[in-house]
This record gives sequence, structure tokens and C-alpha cells, in this order.
Amino acid sequence: DVDLVLNKIQNGEVLFIEGDYGKGKTTILKKIIRKFGGRKELIYYSCNRADSNVDFDKLIKDRHGFFSSFFNDDKDLILFLDEAQDLSQEDGEKLVGYYGRNFKAIVLVSHDFNKSKISDGLASLIGANIIRLGELTEEDAIGIIRKRIGHINLLSDDLIRAIFKKSSRNPRKMLKNCEDMCRYAINHGYNQVKE
Repeated sequence: DVDLVLNKIQNGEVLFIEGDYGKGKTTILKKIIRKFGGRKELIYYSCNRADSNVDFDKLIKDRHGFFSSFFNDDKDLILFLDEAQDLSQEDGEKLVGYYGRNFKAIVLVSHDFNKSKISDGLASLIGANIIRLGELTEEDAIGIIRKRIGHINLLSDDLIRAIFKKSSRNPRKMLKNCEDMCRYAINHGYNQVKE
């Protein structure tokens, strides 16, 4: 999914990433930031703020701070809108006018495309570019834990599977539960977490 998203951004597309909490949206955001954030190409905005409307001009100007007014580099930007279900239809229509002029790519993120108040113009730009983050498998869960702690014997693959199931298949709960179990084992002098 990450490579697909990065390719669509580089191709200058508008896309919507959909997935429940803990399904990998934050991981994708981190990779996008790593890829595009350092060159001030990326603007992140969470739509769940108390502000009634998004000031896109201010977002563009503020990305560099005070000195941005001296630069004329407000084209080919990437806009990442988190919590897109809170974007008003009015702001969605305004955003259509910025696409191609200021924003070369727009990424909207929410847990459900159909429950978002996406304007008709923005929905037309998104088209079929709706990326649904799927359910994690037990093997995905093992991969996540191994990436964090390596292949140490503290947690067996079978135990990671069991923790994943007991954590309602939620990656965030699983990570916290694995961390708590490892901490407990180490604090009590155990070499391995046991059932």
C-alpha cells in the first residue's frame, strides 16, 4: 500500500486512504513525510480542528515560516489532510481550485470514505483512487513485532499470534500488550515470555 500511495503522489494524483484506527494510516504518513517532508513540499493538516474553514493560502505560506513570503515556490506541493471526514464540502470545493495550481497531489485520510462529506468536485478528482487498508494478518503482526524487537527469543512467533488474537486483531493494542509483556518478563528476570 505504501509504494502505491507514493507512486500516486509522484504522479500528481488526488487520493483517499481509508482504514480503521490501527490499520496503518500513521505508518503511511510517516513514510510520506520521510520522502517529501524535508524539501518543504508536504503540508500536513488535520481537519478535526476547531477552525470552521481551512485557510489554504495560510497553509501554503506558513510551511516555511516567516521567510516563505520571500520565496515564490508555492507550486507542486503535496497536501495531506488527516481526519478528512471533518473537511467541509465548501472547503472541498475550494480545494479543487488549488489542485494543479498549488497542489500537485492531495492525500485525504479517514476511516470511511462513504461517511466523509466529500464535495462532488473533490470526489470527481479522487475518482477510483480510494485505497482501503485491509485487515492485518497474523503474519503481518509477527512482522510488525520483529521489526520493532528483532528476532530475539523473548517472544515466540506463536505467542505473538496469540497476543494479536487477544488484542482483538488491533495493531496498537497488540503493540502495547507485547511491550507490557516484555517489560514484565525483563523486570522479573525471565528470558522469555510464556503463555
